[in-house]
Amino acid sequence: MDTRIEDIADWLLQQVDTPLVIRKEERGDVDQVLMKLEKVSFLPGDPDRDDYVEDDRLVLLGEGRIATDEGALELPRHSYEIPLRPDFRSELAEGELRLTTDRASYRVVPQRVQ
Repeated sequence: MDTRIEDIADWLLQQVDTPLVIRKEERGDVDQVLMKLEKVSFLPGDPDRDDYVEDDRLVLLGEGRIATDEGALELPRHSYEIPLRPDFRSELAEGELRLTTDRASYRVVPQRVQ
């Protein structure tokens, strides 16, 4: 079942100050980010920008690291963007957020400190 962008934003706001694991799969490549979420923004696309339709996107702000083959690297600009193409699908289930576009799938999982 698809989740409205408002529900996604509300869920993400509930995760502020919580460590998150963000897993992105795109064309067989897997990226994983661990970040402590500090702020959430929604940026609408700008269809009038040079005849180029820029996607809406969620911007997650916070300190984080990207797992790479060479080790962990600092998250650039302390932000992680998830483009929301017009046909994106989403689901909030089992305590996590799943987003799918025609290019990639994302899984956002809070890491609860025991």
